[in-house]
Amino acid sequence: MSDKPGFFEGTPDPAGVLASVGLKPGMEVIDLCSGDGWFTLQIAKIARHVAAIDIDPTLLDVARVRLMEAGVTNCSFIAGDAYDITRLWPETVDLVFMANAFHGVPDPARLATAVKAGRFAIVNWHARPRERTTILGEPRGPKTELRLTPEKTIGAVKMDGLQCLTLVEIPPYHSTAQFSSGRPLKSDGRRMSAYGTKRTCRSRSLNVRFWGECVAKLSLRRSLTHDSVA
Repeated sequence: MSDKPGFFEGTPDPAGVLASVGLKPGMEVIDLCSGDGWFTLQIAKIARHVAAIDIDPTLLDVARVRLMEAGVTNCSFIAGDAYDITRLWPETVDLVFMANAFHGVPDPARLATAVKAGRFAIVNWHARPRERTTILGEPRGPKTELRLTPEKTIGAVKMDGLQCLTLVEIPPYHSTAQFSSGRPLKSDGRRMSAYGTKRTCRSRSLNVRFWGECVAKLSLRRSLTHDSVA
């Protein structure tokens, strides 16, 4: 369900991505659809424990080797379907992290219902044509028709009553939506994170206008920069 090489080349600082979704020392974390363990290793360096769940046992074997070579031991590896997350790992967790795989989930609402955690963080590719998300000169990421806008991601997850906390831009081609089973965090409006504009979602709306405002402001900023250089 993922295109890991393109994703990782586009996010050279996985620890920074994890910090932006609120990962902290002492947390219990699930790396859902963990693949070959790229993020699993970085999570394990910070969290108390991480459970790596993936449907592909071969990728989990690669992840085991990755963590073993790094001398990291606070990780469990579980092969299984993401829909069965609570059966596969019944322990209480603080964060479920899912990088670049939500677009491939056949029934997103069903998955959201299955997730029982303090927070659920979803990293997605931008919903733009694949030929426009190039890395090293080559198109990367999922097919254009599979890509999800932040609004669609939020809509699918909120069907289970989860509240959107924040939307974080991860240049150049990704964004993160964070959800909670509790009440939304309070906010004084837009804040800046290490990965660009960060804003708390409205508790009862998809906050569609915010994304349009971001695009407009970015276009204006580029125009002003170009004029000043010229």
